[in-house]
Amino acid sequence: MSHEAEFERFARTEAERLRRVLVAQHGVDLGNDLASDAIAYAWEHWDRVGGLTNPVGYLYRVAQTSGRDRRRRQRPVPFLAERPPDVEHADPALAQALMRLAPVPRACVVLVHVYGWSYGEVAESLNVSEASIRNHLHRGVRKLRDLLENKS
Repeated sequence: MSHEAEFERFARTEAERLRRVLVAQHGVDLGNDLASDAIAYAWEHWDRVGGLTNPVGYLYRVAQTSGRDRRRRQRPVPFLAERPPDVEHADPALAQALMRLAPVPRACVVLVHVYGWSYGEVAESLNVSEASIRNHLHRGVRKLRDLLENKS
């Protein structure tokens, strides 16, 4: 398979997965921008990236670095929830409570409870252990519950 065909197959099968992780963590606008940056990086460095065991996890880290660089250059962008595919009438308080979660727990909560990803899929995408995902998810759900129960 040619270099270009390998990359196209990867982009077709894995780019959406990476984009969802980044949108869940950073909001629609920034998440999509970071996903585009990461896929562009993959194309430029495909000789190295294509041979990695977990290229999506590596590109997630590339996107995280790009996001940190952007935050240093400009004010933070507020989290804007992407409309989940199966939720028609979400409670606005939930979106506001999600904005108050740290980025990684927010991504874990959204990917597992909204998109139905397994702990393994989230762990692979964020390039961390499943135990770490369980911890972030547990803490994120507990904080969401506290925030929603104590809303005024």
